[in-house]
Amino acid sequence: MSKNKSIPLTDYLDIIENTEDETRFFENLDQVKDGLAEAKDIPVVGVLINALVALNDFGNVADFKDSAHYDAVEGWDITVDPATGAFSIMPGAAMRKKIFTILGVVAAGIVGIIVLIKFLRRRR
Repeated sequence: MSKNKSIPLTDYLDIIENTEDETRFFENLDQVKDGLAEAKDIPVVGVLINALVALNDFGNVADFKDSAHYDAVEGWDITVDPATGAFSIMPGAAMRKKIFTILGVVAAGIVGIIVLIKFLRRRR
């Protein structure tokens, strides 16, 4: 995997399963586990963080795939630095589309309210 290419996290787990990359992934995941435990109550991403904590607890991809937490990582993408094994996880394309749609509707609603308030003030 190239340095700047992101792929679905579930695909990445399939790729690294039973390889040296799996060991390196768990080493890096173990380094951030304390931060993950502190952040597991954050809205929206808390489910993913709980799944990553569970993944770390399982210690291997095969057992994690059989758990209830596996579904929580669907829809998320991962980018891995091949040199260090450091990774970053971000919302996948479908999730980003939903987020931007929601933000667009909220922004349109705010603009609509502002226009309505200005219109009503002018009528007075």
